[in-house]
Amino acid sequence: MAANKNILLTIDLEEFDLPLEYGISIPSQRQMNITNQGQSRVVDLLNEYDIKATFFVTSVYAKANPLVIRQIVEKHEIASHSYNHTIYDRSDLEKSKQILEEISGVRIKGFRMPRMAKVDYNELKRCGYTYDSSINPTFIPFRYNYFFKPRTLFADRKTSMSVIPTSVSPVTRFPLFWLSFKNLPFRIYVFLCERTLNKDGYLNLYFHSWEFADIRSFKVPFYMKQPDGNELTDKLEKLLVYLKKKGEFITISEFLRTRDL
Repeated sequence: MAANKNILLTIDLEEFDLPLEYGISIPSQRQMNITNQGQSRVVDLLNEYDIKATFFVTSVYAKANPLVIRQIVEKHEIASHSYNHTIYDRSDLEKSKQILEEISGVRIKGFRMPRMAKVDYNELKRCGYTYDSSINPTFIPFRYNYFFKPRTLFADRKTSMSVIPTSVSPVTRFPLFWLSFKNLPFRIYVFLCERTLNKDGYLNLYFHSWEFADIRSFKVPFYMKQPDGNELTDKLEKLLVYLKKKGEFITISEFLRTRDL
């Protein structure tokens, strides 16, 4: 294993509301069932390979699945993914932190805004968060343009908030997020990961638990839903095995303790 190189595996654990974006109604309980199907597959893999991860969890999911949350904190880090994944209110920053702390029994330090939307660092600091991971420093059409944001870990000048963007490749800033993993050939994806890891000394990768459920029957864009289920889980296993040889899997909080910002 390469010394001093870290892999930050982050999972957005949220209700499966993707169909709502495309005008497709889906009952809240079915949203939870689909997420839990994928979550079970992800956690089984992490346990099998003794890998730590950081889970960004919505309060709506946590309230519906408190046992899942308590099991996660035994080995992993819990951070906030706001109150719910569909609608945002400024009060959700404080409310989600309080709810997650009550359910998990641990201090919540990190935050990631749903859909990588903008977040007010002053508000995060006021609510007691110490880091944010809501920036994908690239351009995603019809979503966001963070191409000129810092590409790697930095401290916000006004608030001293630690900001850890998700990983993109050097120079071209090709995103290494879930859609790339899902759609790129495996060899190309791991090539980009290794190049980024060698340049930055760490990777911050993110996925969603629901991706690993069986979702191809939903009428959402093909590139968002396939591969899915066991096929995508097998691909994730292959990635974890590969990356374990390249660096150490640690949580974001563990990683930040090693960095002097």
